[in-house]
Amino acid sequence: MHASTPVLPGLPDRQAEMRTGGLYWLACESPDTADRLCTQLLTSLPSSARALLVNAAGASHDLVKAIPAERGPGHLTLFDLPSMSPNRMIQALRQDVPRVRGGEQALWLIRVPHKGWDELVAQSLALWCSRAQDWLRSVGSTLLVVGDTPPPALVDILIRHNDNLSGLAQVYVAQGARHLLVHFWSNESGVTGLHDFHLLDEGSGFRVSPRPDDDGAAPIANDQRQVLAQTAVLAGEAPPTAQWQLFDDPYALLERGMDAQAATVIFALNGSDDVNALATRLYQLRSHCGRSVRLVVREMLQGLRQHEEQLLLASGANLVVPHGTPFLRFLTLVRSIQGHRWQRPLAAEPSTLLARLQPLQVRGSLSPRAFAAAVKKMTDNTVGTEVRHQLLRLQPLPTLSPSVVLQQLQLRRYGDIACIAGEVPYLFLFACSPSLVEAALRNVFRLPWQTVLGGFESVVPSQVLAMAQFQSDAVAEVDATLLDPVDAPPDVEALRPLRPQSISLQALESRQ
Repeated sequence: MHASTPVLPGLPDRQAEMRTGGLYWLACESPDTADRLCTQLLTSLPSSARALLVNAAGASHDLVKAIPAERGPGHLTLFDLPSMSPNRMIQALRQDVPRVRGGEQALWLIRVPHKGWDELVAQSLALWCSRAQDWLRSVGSTLLVVGDTPPPALVDILIRHNDNLSGLAQVYVAQGARHLLVHFWSNESGVTGLHDFHLLDEGSGFRVSPRPDDDGAAPIANDQRQVLAQTAVLAGEAPPTAQWQLFDDPYALLERGMDAQAATVIFALNGSDDVNALATRLYQLRSHCGRSVRLVVREMLQGLRQHEEQLLLASGANLVVPHGTPFLRFLTLVRSIQGHRWQRPLAAEPSTLLARLQPLQVRGSLSPRAFAAAVKKMTDNTVGTEVRHQLLRLQPLPTLSPSVVLQQLQLRRYGDIACIAGEVPYLFLFACSPSLVEAALRNVFRLPWQTVLGGFESVVPSQVLAMAQFQSDAVAEVDATLLDPVDAPPDVEALRPLRPQSISLQALESRQ
């Protein structure tokens, strides 16, 4: 029998071993994590093993160069796939993998990028999984697919097709820690369901941490089914059960919540202006009542930013329900956390969290030196959290100058800043995930951004801000306003004065 175990110290065999003929899938939150786990898996294989590595997300040699000569499988074959669309990649894997000689009685490791793997590839993916599993059984091999940055739809698609998958796991970051979520896993030990593990980065590799200390037995409380909630969270609906106790005033809810042992306490969030005060209430409840109390926030008005949501979670919330969630879905989410214990370390005081997870009180156009300093400060503040920022190198259309691009920006939110460094415009978007960049560009440009930019490139701050272009103190054409947080006015757009521009007749004639 051929069986392979990805060596993650601390991970039970029933969630690690892979059986012969099995097709397994691991979706990672970043390319770096996916690459490192591939290298760690290959390093852990015994010298008697035969493995084949197919890399569609880079060069195979980059994944194996760190494996010591005395470690790893005795026979390792490497293949690279060029960049292609998801459907073409699935088709290439379906056609080419079974043709490879030496693929019998072996472990196949396929590294893929998950960009674009959405509902449009669902049918092709289901067909490939079905055929791949049939082929694996016929040749006595095992296949593990490792991908990075999966879109939200992908995991749902794979779960729907679990009949053709032997296991599905996911690495994600939540509440400042990396987790390994095993959705389901089957091997010779049987089938296991959902399990969530902490995944620790030890530099040389990852390991699964022991389960968090439960502080002894779970407390015996007679309020586990009780729900204490602000009346506003029902949005006009009737209380679902007699166990719901409603409060019109959040301060009255806070006072009553201080007596809770394992109840669910639900606050309404009516806007971004209330985030800091609500974070303080959550912190008070969490520090006083312990980890068994379940704290929920329901967003009643749209506008919660990523860093504000992370502030609420870090202050003690188990769950933040987004604006627009249907009432029945909201109730399902509340029920889904029954029995959960809050696991995140609690900060010494909430002011520390507020300082780390809020942007600097600056927005608009800055000099390159001030821009670099602000970007570094904001990125350093949020290290170790789930807050992600985007530093974009903008590419103006050939007919437009960098200054014209900056004039078209309307940066309303604090932390969103821009500059021109070395005749190149840069834009920093605070708390913006990669999937929302184009939506953010639609919001910050006065005109459709495609009429101003030929494109944009996401760059790493540490690799860009040290360049000589960012040492200039030249004042940008439109200055940002640095504000003390106490005196900062509401986050609204300040209208910029129109500036006349001279245009020669010759230039107009040349365009006709």
